[in-house]
This record gives sequence, structure tokens and C-alpha cells, in this order.
Amino acid sequence: MTGLPVHEEAQSSGPGKTGAALIALRMRQMADWVAGAMFASVFLIFNYKIFTRYFEHDEAVWADEVLVILFIWIIFWANAFLLPDKNQITFDLVYRLLPPRAKRASALARYILVGGIFVWALPGSLDYIRFLWRERTPVLNIPLDLVYSCFGMFLVAVIARALVATVRLLRPDWRTRI
Repeated sequence: MTGLPVHEEAQSSGPGKTGAALIALRMRQMADWVAGAMFASVFLIFNYKIFTRYFEHDEAVWADEVLVILFIWIIFWANAFLLPDKNQITFDLVYRLLPPRAKRASALARYILVGGIFVWALPGSLDYIRFLWRERTPVLNIPLDLVYSCFGMFLVAVIARALVATVRLLRPDWRTRI
């Protein structure tokens, strides 16, 4: 995954692309489709809720619960699989002024720190997510471990991204990654 929009990656998927790069591209496209389907579902359910409330004078209580679950999934799904690091909100006023070697050291420190914190938090977070099978949503009775399993995926994705970025910054071609 290069961080390019999917359509730009698809255009660059010529004969020079390796099998791994094509698989990564297809997985990113699938993640994009899943996010799009979740957004479309939010739109449809929200409009259904408005229709039932104002035209049928009825309350679709289940819709509130589904919308909240979809928003939770959209946030963690997009941050885990779609949003490249360069598009994350960062405080980089000082970073931009640094020379390349200092930028590299700063980026390495950030990836190691963030990745390390997420590795440290992973076991406890996954344990708590597994614990949530006992609790259920109030209306649809969905187990909360399913609702919050996207957070576990998010943690693993951030750890993997930090690891890959650290390895790339340790290679001889690190200047292309800054």
C-alpha cells in the first residue's frame, strides 16, 4: 500500500507489480468497498429513521443502535485500513524544519513509541473485548464483543503499520520514506 488513492494505485498496477503488491491493492480495494457499504448503510438507515418518524409517526429504535455501531466500525475500519499515516492529524511544526537525518530519527522514535504503546495495550484490550461477549446491546441484543471487535483490528493494523514503517526507515533507501 503506497498511500495513494486506490484508483491511482490501480493505474500503476502494470506488469511491474509483484504478486504481493497486487494482493495488497486488492485488499485495500476491498476495505474501501466495505467502508463505502457502511457509509451507504448509514445513509439508508438514517433516511429510513427520518421517514418512519415524520411520515409514519413511529420510532425505529433499532436504527439508533445500528447507526452507532456503524459509526464505531467506520471510524476504526477507516483508520486501520484506509487512512495513510501522512493523512493523520499530526503536530509537525518542528518536524518540517528538521534536516533529513533528524526527520528519520524523529519518525523512528514516533513509530517505535506508538507501536510499542499499542503492543503493550493489545493483550489487555483483546482480553476486554473477549470479556464483552457477556454484555449485549439494549435493543438488538448483539454481543458487545462483536460490536467492539473492530477496535482489536485497529490495534493490530496500527502495530503492523508501525513495524513496516520502522523497517522501511532502517533500510538504505530511507530518504524516500520521509
